[in-house]
Amino acid sequence: MIRAQYRRAHRVALTFASAAALSSCASAVVPTDPPGPALPDGAFVTGYHAYWAGESWRDYPMDVLDELFFFETEVDGDGRLFDTHGWPGEWRGLLDAASASGVGVTPTVSMHDPEAFEALFPDPERIDRLVTSIMTLLAGTPGLTGLHLDFEVFQPVSAEARDGFTAFVASLSHSMKRDSPGLALSVFTLAFDDDDVYNERALGEIADYLIVQGYDFHSSGSQNAGPLGAVEGWGRLNWGTVVDRFEGFGVPPHKLVMSVPLYGYEWPVESDEMGAATRGQGETVPYAAPENVLIDAPRAEDRAAEFGAQRDPVSGTPWYVFQGEEGWTQGWFDDAESLRAKYDFVRSRGLGGIAIFPLAYGTPGLWADLRNAFRPRQ
Repeated sequence: MIRAQYRRAHRVALTFASAAALSSCASAVVPTDPPGPALPDGAFVTGYHAYWAGESWRDYPMDVLDELFFFETEVDGDGRLFDTHGWPGEWRGLLDAASASGVGVTPTVSMHDPEAFEALFPDPERIDRLVTSIMTLLAGTPGLTGLHLDFEVFQPVSAEARDGFTAFVASLSHSMKRDSPGLALSVFTLAFDDDDVYNERALGEIADYLIVQGYDFHSSGSQNAGPLGAVEGWGRLNWGTVVDRFEGFGVPPHKLVMSVPLYGYEWPVESDEMGAATRGQGETVPYAAPENVLIDAPRAEDRAAEFGAQRDPVSGTPWYVFQGEEGWTQGWFDDAESLRAKYDFVRSRGLGGIAIFPLAYGTPGLWADLRNAFRPRQ
């Protein structure tokens, strides 16, 4: 009963969260929605089901999730949805299982192409087309609890594209409140955004909550091996710096949901020293995953057992190193201990919650920790 009341209260609060007026570059003026109450006490727990993970959702910890994000429906530069990855027709089993467990389902609409971003968002007609397409997508799947936007660009864009994206989010928010009341809008935001692609202050006002990038601070192309998302240490590459940045924009902590990786990277490196310089591109290493998911990738859990896990004394993140015919390889990932530190950080900073990416790479042991952190026995 307490769990059901929490879910209802959370979703009602998200429904009435504040939105900002449409940016001046939009094709129409959108009225400002009235501000709503703050999110309730307690953390919001969600996770991504990636389309390539098949039926791994059958093993997800539905009892601890508030929502499940389906990843992904992709957008092109004309504002059209060009690949839904079978959504929703091929995912009826997931939808039914989540509904039976009282877990909301939220589709993710995504773009990862900077050229498409630049083509789409300076154009009001294309923005309108995309808003209409998304609203049609939402209307076609009754019982959803929200929409998640994952538009990731890691290079400079024009001011028109930057403002156009803000205008798009504002227009979509208004359309959802008008035509799909009760659905929450979340937006994925970059940890650092060094190229100033996004207006985080405005997005924090428009969206019901922000899913903050909590990983890839060391990514596949990094010059050195290191933790994907340290809680502290490593210069500015830590969660504390990221959250300080968003709070500096005036985004209230309860609107910030930190994304948590259940994967790592293995890099070819120059030596066996922690954080050694890389010799090439890193490869994704899931913590653990079903045999039919990423069949060619090693599992970090297995690698650590084979080569011996060491732990960074500053960030608490595990890593391992081994030498093969082509030289040294170093792997970094998150395990139960480093994840518990992330959960503690979310609670200590009063943040909105966590979003796990992707859920398919988890284990029963990790889910037990998740329950203990966010759903302790009453």
